[in-house]
Amino acid sequence: MRRLRISCLLVAVSIATIAPTTSAGSVSPPDAARFLAQATLGATWEEIERAAELGPETWLDEQFARPIGLHQPQLDQRAQFGLEIGREHRRWSWWQQVMQGPDPLRQRVALALSEHFVVSDNLGQIGDNPRGLANYYDMLLRHSFGNYRDLLVDVTLHPIMGVYLSHLRNQRSSGGRFPDENYAREIMQLFSIGLFQLNPDGSLVIDGTGEPIPTYDNDDITEFAKIFTGLSFDSPAGDFGEGLPNWTEPMRMYDAMHEPGPKFLLRGKYVPPGRTGMQDVLEAIDNLFHHPNVGPFVGRRLIQRLVTSNPSAEYLQRVSAAFADDGHGVRGDMQAVIRAILLDPEARERPDTSQDGRGMLRESYLRRVHLARAFDAANLAFSYPISDQGTMDAFAERPLSSPTVFNFFLPDHRPIGPINDAGLVSPEFQIINAVTAISSANSLRRQVDGVMNNDSDESLEVRLDLSDEIAIAADSRALVDRLDLLLMYGDMSVPMRQVLLHALDRLAEPEDRVKLAIHLISMSPEYCALK
Repeated sequence: MRRLRISCLLVAVSIATIAPTTSAGSVSPPDAARFLAQATLGATWEEIERAAELGPETWLDEQFARPIGLHQPQLDQRAQFGLEIGREHRRWSWWQQVMQGPDPLRQRVALALSEHFVVSDNLGQIGDNPRGLANYYDMLLRHSFGNYRDLLVDVTLHPIMGVYLSHLRNQRSSGGRFPDENYAREIMQLFSIGLFQLNPDGSLVIDGTGEPIPTYDNDDITEFAKIFTGLSFDSPAGDFGEGLPNWTEPMRMYDAMHEPGPKFLLRGKYVPPGRTGMQDVLEAIDNLFHHPNVGPFVGRRLIQRLVTSNPSAEYLQRVSAAFADDGHGVRGDMQAVIRAILLDPEARERPDTSQDGRGMLRESYLRRVHLARAFDAANLAFSYPISDQGTMDAFAERPLSSPTVFNFFLPDHRPIGPINDAGLVSPEFQIINAVTAISSANSLRRQVDGVMNNDSDESLEVRLDLSDEIAIAADSRALVDRLDLLLMYGDMSVPMRQVLLHALDRLAEPEDRVKLAIHLISMSPEYCALK
């Protein structure tokens, strides 16, 4: 049972009246809750109190030092007991670490990276190898606080990515056959530099005719395709990985299958002949990593996943600067980038009513995760057999299940209406339509009312723990105050509060009040808009 903490904090949760604590770096509970809404997949009441005392900077320091909540070891443990390992078990491991892992910030960043370096279990060969896919996700976790250059290398060499973007067993030119160009294109377009040259603030570099300047052309794709040849499964037999596939070790370079000769890279660089295949790969990745586009391109993608869909030029320039130099001469330090994103004034200051472009739409699936974490969802075994079998239908989203390499939504999606008219983007609206708007709300209602999984063993049913809320539900205002802080970081408007109070006062049973309040909040526009 969650600890009941109804104190002067709860009484004062209507935000402006909360006095900050006296610890150095501490912030008010509402500001801590807002910070955690960006830096985690959802925070409990206790974590909000703790983050308020620590303050964002100290909280980040602590997170960077925490151990990694890995996914593959849970699947390996099943194998040791002779149990089957299917697609659903990989999803169970995801929920287990998201709910019980030691590293909520790392789990949040890894999920953002999984929507940047997209692979998908929709491809049968990937979906049928859950250990390999869990290993891929663990690779993202390991590099979440590392260096972006190392991340690019390991993404390139992972067999899951090799299958997804078809550079596994990609061979040198022979007869009428030429190297596959898929990965060569996507590592530039999606993973590093984007389509057009950028200034450090993310604005386009314009040529003399007023047109944006492409970062690469078809000839560059052809040259980079030569680089990514000769890679296949790591096979002890040295047979180009034709034997038993190894999904959990980096791909191996088979030089006999690698394109020989020079390869021309970007910005006048080239790989001379006579190098090994792996030397070529590392040279090409260094060429991309040191391109001036990477900071603003990747910085914008991460800001969009964590803080706001429309960062200002100044915000993006500050993040780009952190990518270029962490303050100690290191380029691509992910910890420096994460600090820059989450501690920037544009992230920490609450927008006023004139700043319509600030914030973002909560990803639909992440509302499901948020409710689970905020209310300590668990079963009696504290395990999470949640397969999310129907969530692609309900939310059009589920981790590692994107329909395309371009993710569930495009970073520049503009929904028709006021957002488009204002020249703004809102990527997450691309998966909100007449069907998912209703199906996601219904799914959240079922989550609040009952169980998050279907299991014949009652002890394994995962339920939200609403005991703390039920204990105070007789006082509608106290309940709304608590939920305002827990779910909306104290940002609930007066009209919304009045609607909730009116609805709750019509119900007598405390549990009914709590469930109705959470459901109404979870489907409200104010909750869905993360600001």
